Amino acid sequence: MTELVRLLADGCQSELEIWGCLQVLRGPGMPAFVQQRPITVAGERFLLDAACEDVLLAVEMDGAAWHGSREQRERDIRRDALVATVGWQTLRFSYRRLTVEAAACRTEILTVHTARRCLFGLDVVR
Repeated sequence: MTELVRLLADGCQSELEIWGCLQVLRGPGMPAFVQQRPITVAGERFLLDAACEDVLLAVEMDGAAWHGSREQRERDIRRDALVATVGWQTLRFSYRRLTVEAAACRTEILTVHTARRCLFGLDVVR
């Protein structure tokens, strides 16, 4: 129960976000993420589900209730394009991928995180 309260206090707003935090974002070797990170772009305010601020990497956990319709998907595409204009890269994971392929999601996040660390000059490429 204590862990659930901590996850809610950290900003998890759905069962999928709780699952994503426990099984993906907080897995072994994962970078630190901030939950529900606010960002304003072109006068519009958004909340990123999870953000790795040092490399401007956002992870969105898309449940069908909020991201299932065509209009919602188009809104997500527009939002991702807007946040990209200020340097953020967004990775989106569906309910199925997060719950069935958690290890593959972690690998994808780590791969992109590593590449962005190099891009930002935080790691030396050898």
